Amino acid sequence: MRKLLIIPALLFLGCSTKDVFIPKNTQTKKLQQQTQAKELYDYTKKTLTFRELDLVYKKPKSFIDDGAWGEYEYYTKDGLKLGKFKLINDDLAANGDKLLLIKEKKVITLPYLVLSATKNADNIAIVFENNAMGVYNLNKGLIFYQPSDEVLSVKYLGESPLFYQDLVLFPLLNGNVGIYDLRAHKYLNTLAISEGAVNNNIIFLKIVNNQLFMATPSKLVLFNPNFLIDYKADIKHIVTDGKYLYLFLVNGKIVKLNSNLKKEKEINLKFADYFAPTICKGDIYTVTKRGYLLKITPDLNVTVYTGNNFDTNSPLRLKGCKIYNDDKVYFIE
Repeated sequence: MRKLLIIPALLFLGCSTKDVFIPKNTQTKKLQQQTQAKELYDYTKKTLTFRELDLVYKKPKSFIDDGAWGEYEYYTKDGLKLGKFKLINDDLAANGDKLLLIKEKKVITLPYLVLSATKNADNIAIVFENNAMGVYNLNKGLIFYQPSDEVLSVKYLGESPLFYQDLVLFPLLNGNVGIYDLRAHKYLNTLAISEGAVNNNIIFLKIVNNQLFMATPSKLVLFNPNFLIDYKADIKHIVTDGKYLYLFLVNGKIVKLNSNLKKEKEINLKFADYFAPTICKGDIYTVTKRGYLLKITPDLNVTVYTGNNFDTNSPLRLKGCKIYNDDKVYFIE
């Protein structure tokens, strides 16, 4: 009878075990680290936002109220206090429908909640949380506003608007890219990148080798005024060194593409689940969910390092040659 009970239990354990990446060879590389007072809280591929909790005491209103409640304050990675504004780009922070211009120390109020924004001279391109797009001019106010189909959910972290010559490109939450002519003050077109009924927001919008690339989690597109070339895959992250594009796929594969979307090389780290990669001194670095540090050369030669106790259950962010993890900063080089 006891054997009969053990067999189903073993079968259950076997079925519930998740496949994970286990490297054959590793090296030990202990990174220098520094503890910071503020904790990494929220992040995108471009920004870092820290927070700390301030306890505020007020007169209790009832016998179950102790009069204490907490309030989060945000900071830049350099320690500049932003209050309730959350960093969304290098010089911009948002709090609902308000946008803080950090260097100018100026706050502007917009008609809707701000999702992402990019500043270029006197113009700020904005994607709103209702999936609308707009351009705010510091001298003239809101000079452009265009609604779009609202989206219920977003699959991955998004991108920020892009200024390209006289054009503004808006990475929308429904997998489209809106194009606005800043000089002519005219909305030109909407490029539909996503396919099917499932919403795939834009996760990559970059100029590489003077060519425009756009991507959702299911497709990378090279834009040309006369045609579109695409590369379809289950994409988790994309990073570029300015010449090539490196795709980190959901199944653990890493694919190197040239600027014509021709595959140069591919490797398969079976079951690897990556945090957003970064480029440090010409090499690509990422961390897997099991805490391995990976160094990937431009030729896709991989070295796996152990020796660092990354907390992968807390926010972890790679940027340049630094790894931010909870309240610690690790230095790659």
